[in-house]
Amino acid sequence: MPLQHEKSQYLIPRGRAYFDPFDANERLTGEIDLGNCPGISLTIETEKAEHFSSQTGLREKDGSWVVQVQRTGSMQCDNFSPQNAALWLTGSHEVKTQAATPVTDEERTVLPGRQYQLGATAANPLGVRNVTGITVSPKGGGTAYVAGTDYNVDTETGRVQIMEGGAIAASTEVVFGYTPVAGKFESVKSGAKSELTGALRVVSDNAAGGNRDWFLPKVTLTAGGDLTLIAEGTDVVVMEFELEALKPANAEAIYCDGRPVAE
Repeated sequence: MPLQHEKSQYLIPRGRAYFDPFDANERLTGEIDLGNCPGISLTIETEKAEHFSSQTGLREKDGSWVVQVQRTGSMQCDNFSPQNAALWLTGSHEVKTQAATPVTDEERTVLPGRQYQLGATAANPLGVRNVTGITVSPKGGGTAYVAGTDYNVDTETGRVQIMEGGAIAASTEVVFGYTPVAGKFESVKSGAKSELTGALRVVSDNAAGGNRDWFLPKVTLTAGGDLTLIAEGTDVVVMEFELEALKPANAEAIYCDGRPVAE
């Protein structure tokens, strides 16, 4: 009977990635679907302690022991959702509400040719967007300036451009008036942390090879690389993370399980 050889198992990995952030007490809070992640990889590096015998003229290695292992890796994500952007910025994501409260007394000192963002404050640095009824008037009263002659507006972004050659001179104190449209929007801001800690799960849906699901119960994610804000090309934005797989106190660093098949 001929020898029976092992059948090679080739793998073209695909799948979905989920990140479960820890709270302040290192408790899991629920998995975030990261969307399309075109690349997740692991790298394992070991360090050995070596011993050499000096009993003969030729110094020979007679002992070698692995004394350290480090498990790192990288993750690329091109699902540029607000929640993922908050992860990359190690910041926060929230849904804000814009109220339809009319504003009649927003004062600015303006210059011809410059543009001004309505509603920009320390608490709301991006200002208001999607507004109606924009007016520009002299501070202290007087005839309102004329839209299209003295100033231009973009109601969608909430911006006012003071026109050169109009009735508004340099360093004029004006008052903006407008009404924001009532609505909700998502907001992301960066945070003070340098890395995120949580669990990483990869649910496989491989192009080739059996599906094996991965679970890393304790990883740190650190943002790296560039985040393109304006680009001439057509490539989608990719957020890059460096990851490190750590060993929890009562678990292993990495798990990889196949799926049960009914017998």
